[in-house]
Amino acid sequence: MPYNLLPREQAPALKQTIGRSRKNLITTVQEYSGAELIFNYIADPFSFSVKRKSNGQTLFNSSSDGSSSFGVMVFKDQYLEISTQLPNDASLYGLGENTQPHGIKLFPGDPYTLYTTDISAINLNADLYGSHPVYMDLRNVKGQAYAHAVLLLNSNGMDVFYRGTSLTYKIIGGVFDFYFFSGPSPLAVVDQYTSLIGRPAAMPYWAFGMILFFTIFLFSFIAFSHHLLVYVFFVLLI
Repeated sequence: MPYNLLPREQAPALKQTIGRSRKNLITTVQEYSGAELIFNYIADPFSFSVKRKSNGQTLFNSSSDGSSSFGVMVFKDQYLEISTQLPNDASLYGLGENTQPHGIKLFPGDPYTLYTTDISAINLNADLYGSHPVYMDLRNVKGQAYAHAVLLLNSNGMDVFYRGTSLTYKIIGGVFDFYFFSGPSPLAVVDQYTSLIGRPAAMPYWAFGMILFFTIFLFSFIAFSHHLLVYVFFVLLI
């Protein structure tokens, strides 16, 4: 996402370079440190991690060490895939807008497809009007509650697979444009998230009555038209 289209803080300068051995190869880990978070990445094969600066807790880690339930990152013209490791006690919420039997809390094994459709919300496991590929992660760290959120700014259709110890994005296009909100409270996460995407605007009082009127009028008109057509059809048959 270009900086002039969505103004935001520029990436901090490179702080340090760490060398480590991986299968007899020298892997270089680049590290960027911000005010609240630390970003590390490995160029080959590419992977990255995001850690909380205050306690070193890993918030996102896309590296696959062979024992993980996912593979390496995939980046093609019409298919993208990336995963992250998660602790067993993480509680995830979000990935709207859809109807799930458990509400906004994510459960391992449930399907989470983001592909917007204009349908009513009476059906389960259905996509609705909007696409919000963001989730909030609540964790208990040594008896203290922490919250953070991860936003993948991508408008393409995607499937998100949550397995309990990992989360995988499978997308049909676009780029990996991630945003991490450090919190550390749920209220702070929402404040940071809406400061990026925009605050919701309050509706004027007169609009509530207008929306209610037109909603009732529209559905009443549709129902009336349906019954009228049925009546005319039977009249013609007679």
